[in-house]
Amino acid sequence: MSLPGPLPGGKQGAGYRPPARLLRVLAVVFSVATGLSLVIVGLDLFIGRPAAGDLFIAALNTVAAVVLWRWDKASRRAGAG
Repeated sequence: MSLPGPLPGGKQGAGYRPPARLLRVLAVVFSVATGLSLVIVGLDLFIGRPAAGDLFIAALNTVAAVVLWRWDKASRRAGAG
């Protein structure tokens, strides 16, 4: 198997960053998902259901949101968006 060539526009795979607007949209989506996941955890606790799975999903959403916000901030600081 051979290594992939450069991406269209001369971008290399390892150094490619998506557009800043896309990062912001994804960061907002995962932030909202985090909030809603925490609401579901609260409802689970209120009605007496186990909340472990929902806590796990909330944690994953939180990690994704933090990474995307930091990536967005770095791309704006670099002048890419």
